[in-house]
Amino acid sequence: MLEYSNIILTMKLTTKEEDYLETIYLLSRDSEKVALTDIARERGVTLPTVFSALSRLKKNGMVTQPHYGKIALSSAGEKLGSEIFDTHRVIRQFLDEVLQLPADVAEATACRMEHGITIEAVRRLEMLIKIMRNCDGKNAGCLMEYKEQLHR
Repeated sequence: MLEYSNIILTMKLTTKEEDYLETIYLLSRDSEKVALTDIARERGVTLPTVFSALSRLKKNGMVTQPHYGKIALSSAGEKLGSEIFDTHRVIRQFLDEVLQLPADVAEATACRMEHGITIEAVRRLEMLIKIMRNCDGKNAGCLMEYKEQLHR
């Protein structure tokens, strides 16, 4: 089950800032520090656009960057980036596995939904996904099990 810190509840990042933070988080899983060019390539934007977004993330304490150096996530940035990614992952799984949407539609929809969904809704989606995986096609029973777990 997902566990969220208070960071995601108190930070007032824009949708775009959350997208950049998630991108940096994903890139930093391969390399601790991330180059501006890597972010630009991954997001499909220009370097000035990345620089502008990073200045706001630095101001909010999410990333650090030595003068013209590579980007590193702060501990708060890493935690929030992880939470944004986990939210995206759960929504994507729900859209793909439960609703059976095509992969490209599920991905695009998850990208939009991750910014407005509540933590409680994400937890319930995750619970529903786990139940549906274990039901072996007995959908009516699965939904009853889901409702029972909600009231425990």
